[in-house]
Amino acid sequence: MNYLSEKMNIFKFYLRKLLRPGIIEIEGIKIKIPKIASDTIRYALYKESYESAELKFVKNNLNQDDVIMEVGTGLGLLSAYCAKNIGDHKVFTFEAHPFLETAIKENYALNHVAPNLEMCLVGQNTGYGTFYLGRDFWSSSIYNKAQGAESIKVPVVSFNKKVREINPTFLFLDIEGGEYELVNYADFYNIKKLLIELHSWILSPEQIQFVKECLFSKGFHRVDASGTEEFYFER
Repeated sequence: MNYLSEKMNIFKFYLRKLLRPGIIEIEGIKIKIPKIASDTIRYALYKESYESAELKFVKNNLNQDDVIMEVGTGLGLLSAYCAKNIGDHKVFTFEAHPFLETAIKENYALNHVAPNLEMCLVGQNTGYGTFYLGRDFWSSSIYNKAQGAESIKVPVVSFNKKVREINPTFLFLDIEGGEYELVNYADFYNIKKLLIELHSWILSPEQIQFVKECLFSKGFHRVDASGTEEFYFER
């Protein structure tokens, strides 16, 4: 990024912070900022840093013949981007936070897309599980790590069953520490590409290393990284 572009981005951020727009656009995708968004999340959207590393990996590696399985929809930015570029029928996304459903569907409608959305946890076995709602929705997790988190019960679908049903080629994992448990039982089947965030605020360095070693043992190799948490793998 050149000096002028950087200055323009700073100006745009402070203008948004002043005007507090309800909708912003990132890489051609309109995102409506929900009422449950904290100022931390709102400012990340204003700066366009929200899922910026993940979106860069997707832009660089998404192909027309890909089938996407996303675990951790958030506000629907990545799934809307993929649906707009390769079609709704090739994008399957899962979100455990029940209060995000309206926001996700509003963002899909804003962008005239309709990926396949399921509101549930993705885990080892189908049933129900405990989920902790953090003040910032991106800190919500199966682990009780966020200060003041509230526990709720949510439905769980089997990861391995969904992988066999969907047969994805490209998997996105952003599940606030849940990646540590998932790699223990995951059947990656025909998945060739993996975008994963490793959450150091939840997992220890040893747990993060374990996740990486599991992926290596299943044939994945690291192709790209952004900092110490966002990684893109292929096999």
